[in-house]
Amino acid sequence: MTGIYQVDPYLLQYRTNVKGFIEDQDKTGILFEETIFYPEGGGQPSDRGTLVCDARRTSHEVLHVEQRPEGIVHWIAGSLKPTIGASVLLTVDAERRQDHMQQHHGQHILSAVFERNYGWDTVGFHLGPETSTIDLTVGDISQDVLQEVELEVNRIIMENIPVKTEYYKREDLGQELIKKLPSDQNEVRLVVIPGIDENACCGTHPQRTGEVGPCKILKIEKLRGNIRLSFICGERTIAWMRQTADTLHQLEKAIGASGNEALIRLEKREVELKKLQKERKELLSLKYRYLAKELATEAISSGETSILIQHFSEADMEMLRGVATSWCAQSGRVAVLMGGTGPFDVVMARGSGVATSMNSVAAELWPVLEGKGGGSAELVQGKAQKLPVEQLKEMVASAINRKP
Repeated sequence: MTGIYQVDPYLLQYRTNVKGFIEDQDKTGILFEETIFYPEGGGQPSDRGTLVCDARRTSHEVLHVEQRPEGIVHWIAGSLKPTIGASVLLTVDAERRQDHMQQHHGQHILSAVFERNYGWDTVGFHLGPETSTIDLTVGDISQDVLQEVELEVNRIIMENIPVKTEYYKREDLGQELIKKLPSDQNEVRLVVIPGIDENACCGTHPQRTGEVGPCKILKIEKLRGNIRLSFICGERTIAWMRQTADTLHQLEKAIGASGNEALIRLEKREVELKKLQKERKELLSLKYRYLAKELATEAISSGETSILIQHFSEADMEMLRGVATSWCAQSGRVAVLMGGTGPFDVVMARGSGVATSMNSVAAELWPVLEGKGGGSAELVQGKAQKLPVEQLKEMVASAINRKP
């Protein structure tokens, strides 16, 4: 089968005949005499598009395309299919094709600059739906190097250099290229940017580097001794620039300043926020100690243990833990505190001098509370559906009195 997508990646409509079918569980795949659809491979996802059959005036959506021993399989939506020999108009999704050409060729240029300028090989490539990545044989990359590479890549793109595709026999290639090929590959398709790069590749590529559009390196991360670099090209970069500009505008509007002045104000606010957070923590500690002291009259006694069982309708888990910790700061105290309006947050805690584990108390209370949670012998927390407070008082007092 001839891969027309390699000969002319700009040909997005083509008429051919149905050659056969492949059934795989509930999926239907079609084989054609020829195809313009690129099958997934080499880090590049497959094309998508539609098939229109003249005889039945039916249309099929192509969801995925892959290379199999039987040929290039076009997986379609649904089970309805054309007949063997039927004439079909193939139409490739033009936006997806262009996007993949921009990302894939941008990768070639990126990899070429890293290899030529720094000697780092690309050992992995993935073209994702939002960003693409390459894996480089280096342990770390400085921001200065990333900026230099980005400038060089975009310079090559803007030079609008013609891109060539050439075919060679394996024996006609140099050792540097041969060592990158599978051992059983005898004919090689090279994608060549004169003076910049030549690489064996089966993907779809533009006629000139300028079609890649602007390239932006987004981030790097360490991965198994290598560096994974994320990037975008073409329309993706333009969309990213638009979104970044909108975000910056909103930030400047919220801060009430622009440029460096916005950064200065933001840094000052960060310092003020940290100060306020510290003061808040100190004030909350005072508040929780005050509440614990005020609630002493609400506690019940069980032997030498003072038990506080209380529901705070507006309390969150942080407040419950704070009050429970303040209450249990004194020896011989137990707290069972609930918060919210349902489902309810629950905290159970004990102070020093209390032998009964809160895990054992919780195990008795969760069925009645219709809840669950976990923790330690000192503190348990979780969620409950019911709050039978009076019943809880009896149960907790009984559990604390019981010898462990």
